Amino acid sequence: HPETVSRRARLLFQLTMSMALTTAKHVVSISEAARRDLLARFKLPPERVTTTPLAAEARFRPQEPEEIARVRALYALPQEMVLFVGINKPHKNLLRLIEAFGRLLAEGSSASLVLAGPWDERYPEAKAAVAALGAGERVRLLGPVADADLPALYAAAAVFVLPSQYEGFGLPVLEAMACGTAVACSNTSSLPEIAGDAALTFDPFDVDAIAAALRRLLADRDLRAALVQAGFAQAARFSWAKTAAQTLAVYRRVAQSA
Repeated sequence: HPETVSRRARLLFQLTMSMALTTAKHVVSISEAARRDLLARFKLPPERVTTTPLAAEARFRPQEPEEIARVRALYALPQEMVLFVGINKPHKNLLRLIEAFGRLLAEGSSASLVLAGPWDERYPEAKAAVAALGAGERVRLLGPVADADLPALYAAAAVFVLPSQYEGFGLPVLEAMACGTAVACSNTSSLPEIAGDAALTFDPFDVDAIAAALRRLLADRDLRAALVQAGFAQAARFSWAKTAAQTLAVYRRVAQSA
């Protein structure tokens, strides 16, 4: 999405990435989607790029009720919460998410939207969209959250949503699943391979589709419960032990060919 950065940033990225890929003996990618993009954009031989997926840390797991209550009180969280975790850069697609959630509020939804994560002041549009919505505390900009509080924050949510236009991997999807939260996410880039069949997916460029996914999950407890169980299984498919073993295999292969 070059439209989201300056011309200077695009040129610097192209130059430095091209230099790195040209000099590297091998390239490790964190998802098959990112690998395909590298092969297409930089015309690399397929045998020079290997995928080694990431994983959620072990601390992301179902939380004790007391810990969820502590974090809920600490951040004054609403009872029925749709949660987003990430920065506010344009590719995260917060403007469409806010618009979609505004439609749910207009329909009488009792849920609240909480946006948690660092804030880049170069991109004030999401704050402006929240203000224009006039929803008061029903859409909250939580800002940065202590790392130790993240598992309980995920666990406190009814739904976790990641509406990004593009993700190299999409680690928050696995983190939310591992904590026992139903996930709705985009159907683009790496997210389908990370989420598998354990999330409700949508077109991130379609506000109606985002609203429909959130509406369905908030209304259907049985669907949420099914996705929670599927999410546990999906998150368990990824582990840092596998990542380490696959990365080590790449290093050994490269060393043997030197």
